Amino acid sequence: MTLSKENREKLNTNYLYKKEPIIDNSFYIGQTSATYHCKNWTFKVYKYDNGKVYMRDTYFNDSSHSYEVTDKNINDFEFIFDFREVKRINDYEYDEYNEDDIYRVATSSGGYSCGKLYWVNKDAVKSNRLLIKKKEQEIRSLKNKLEWAENDLVRLKGE
Repeated sequence: MTLSKENREKLNTNYLYKKEPIIDNSFYIGQTSATYHCKNWTFKVYKYDNGKVYMRDTYFNDSSHSYEVTDKNINDFEFIFDFREVKRINDYEYDEYNEDDIYRVATSSGGYSCGKLYWVNKDAVKSNRLLIKKKEQEIRSLKNKLEWAENDLVRLKGE
């Protein structure tokens, strides 16, 4: 099967795509099936002079987990974002941005378990409402810690 010129031109090497996983229970590593072992199911496009186009899984970003794109399967790949229009943020900042500006995707061999998952639109700004909410939660947590420490101290002095 081939890829038409029209469809080839639709694919952009600056874009991140995703594809529904192909279920593979042929082996497990702990609780992880082969379906997700060393795969993010997010892809970058690689175009070659011979006309072939491949989607490479971002886990290793090499040809070991790649799919040739054809007219038959091109619609299996869904656009997520353009790398030129987003920036990576620290994992601890994700709750400081509006949900509409955030993308949670794995784009490296860390997969979904080692962080570096969050991207936001370049023009996104932190939400003042969410920053206030986060700070209020932090204050409540610190007050609880102080109360627990005071109660422990009273208990220790009483023993």
